[in-house]
Amino acid sequence: MMNRILLFVLFFNLTIFSQSQIQSLMRQGMHQALNMDQRAAEKTFNKVIKLKPDQPYGYYGITKIHFWNYLGSKDQTEYNLFIKFADLTQEKIDKSLDLNSKDYLIQYIGGNLASFKAMTQSAENSSVNAFFWSKKAVGYYEESLAINPKFYDSYLGLGLFDYAMGFVPDFLKWAVNLTGLSSNKARGFRYIKTAFKKGTIDNAEAAFHLSKIYTDYLAEYDSAFILLKSLIEKYPHNPLFSYQYAVSLIKDKQLDKANEVLNKVIKLNNKNFSQVTALAFYRKGEIYYKKNQFNLAVSQYKKYLDSSKELDLKGIAALNCAISYKVSEDNEQVKKYLLLAKNGNQDIFEDSYAKKKSDLFLSNGIPPLDLKLIIIKNNLDAGKFKIVYDSLKSNIQYMDREHKPIAYIYFSEAALNLEKYDEAVYAADQSVILKSSMNKWSYPMALILKAKAKYYSKMSKEAFDILTEAEISNNFEFKDYIQTQIEWLKRRLQK
Repeated sequence: MMNRILLFVLFFNLTIFSQSQIQSLMRQGMHQALNMDQRAAEKTFNKVIKLKPDQPYGYYGITKIHFWNYLGSKDQTEYNLFIKFADLTQEKIDKSLDLNSKDYLIQYIGGNLASFKAMTQSAENSSVNAFFWSKKAVGYYEESLAINPKFYDSYLGLGLFDYAMGFVPDFLKWAVNLTGLSSNKARGFRYIKTAFKKGTIDNAEAAFHLSKIYTDYLAEYDSAFILLKSLIEKYPHNPLFSYQYAVSLIKDKQLDKANEVLNKVIKLNNKNFSQVTALAFYRKGEIYYKKNQFNLAVSQYKKYLDSSKELDLKGIAALNCAISYKVSEDNEQVKKYLLLAKNGNQDIFEDSYAKKKSDLFLSNGIPPLDLKLIIIKNNLDAGKFKIVYDSLKSNIQYMDREHKPIAYIYFSEAALNLEKYDEAVYAADQSVILKSSMNKWSYPMALILKAKAKYYSKMSKEAFDILTEAEISNNFEFKDYIQTQIEWLKRRLQK
């Protein structure tokens, strides 16, 4: 009897030690992978495979490496390696769940793997397959939480799908309805914050996605900076975290600081994240463009156009090159890049906008007043509010009726940032009264600027009423940007 008890205790202790060792190795491998030491990470995950050949853990780690590499480089070899290891991982997941369907951690890994498949299918322009795998992922996450409601990491996946489904274009809504996936941005944001605060496995990824929401959808850049600085300190060799930090800085009008960060991304020159390096050139072009340094902008945009393996943002990069050449009156290059501006990804706003503007400019040329307003808008985006204010205060009266609503928008924003709230309200009202027929986005944009001015003037009730009208009418160009501003103010009025 004593021998049996001793054998049981020995087996139990070995099992606990083995599980603890697996968890430690997985944490080590993920840290190495996040810091771009991928050879070391793969060796670590292979140790896990040797220890637990029938479990999905090690295979999952290697799959994740190739998933990141594919998204970061758009290299087809990486895609094929991802598919190979994803299939191996799925096989181990299925066998493990056949033996124990109540293993919430395996369910979670199944959800992550399905999420990877959804994202790769989306990147390969297979939307229906992407929605299929999204539904599978949600099922795994929900099962994981049903087994263990305190396994908070699963909220990350659920939150990301909740948020992402709110941005599905209209022509794909049928696929969302077919799969039964839901969309609730507020709940998604809450879930992601829960995963970040209480999760134990994928906190770095939760922090990254949370920073993107703060940047892209809530305009709360300081909150994004805190998260991204922490990630960069912990994973200094990861170009994606630094790139996202630069994007946040650009949106916060800290252009010179963003440029320094992008230089570091380019210097890293990670071959497995070549698309991130290409995007760094695009963002440097964007910075110089906003600073009205058009020759430098063109040089960076060209590097992006030459190095990017995907169509995204190629249309807007080419359009901005055409406008830059127009400033120097190189009309041959203007026409060349206006034609190239038609070739971007028409499923994203920036490139569909570039095509629309390209068609207009090819038919009518780029009018001098359009060019002047572009330069003024760039000054706004560079934080040069006084220059914009002084320029427009003396010039708006001389503009034609079609350009005045836009000029008043820019004047209102400049006045707002200079704390001249009465003038900001007046300019916003003038834009609303004139109501541009070509630029219908100016109406909700004027309303959100007016609402902000009222908020800063301690007139919260008026601000709320105007904000409501802005959100109802926000259904034109720059919809996502305007909604970001709406969300920023909405959150402050609800406090």
